[in-house]
Amino acid sequence: MKKTYNRKNDIILLLILAIAGLCVTGGYRLLHRTTGDTVTITVDGRTYRTLPLSVDTTLDIPGADGGTNHLEIKNGHASITEADCPDKLCVHQTSIRHNGESLVCLPHKVIVKVTANASEDDLDGVAK
Repeated sequence: MKKTYNRKNDIILLLILAIAGLCVTGGYRLLHRTTGDTVTITVDGRTYRTLPLSVDTTLDIPGADGGTNHLEIKNGHASITEADCPDKLCVHQTSIRHNGESLVCLPHKVIVKVTANASEDDLDGVAK
């Protein structure tokens, strides 16, 4: 009977530690997200164009094997609003604005990625 009680307490302790770890990680990510400055558009692995997030823009991006994606930058957010790919998963992705976020259209081999200008404050503890 005593072994069952200890095993139950061990499981509860592990669950509490796992939940606490997830909360700390999630909080850190929410508080330390940096808003990006530009979006870099690549088509089939090659840089197609770099655009600032601060300027409202619309752009048709030609895909690698034909087809088009319509990119819209508005109020500091970038999103693909139209595409002629068969699945249209890129259109259903949420808009992006934080450093490292990306929009991907696999059929057209298009990637739109947000980047931020690196500053001294963005360096990690090892780089300082």
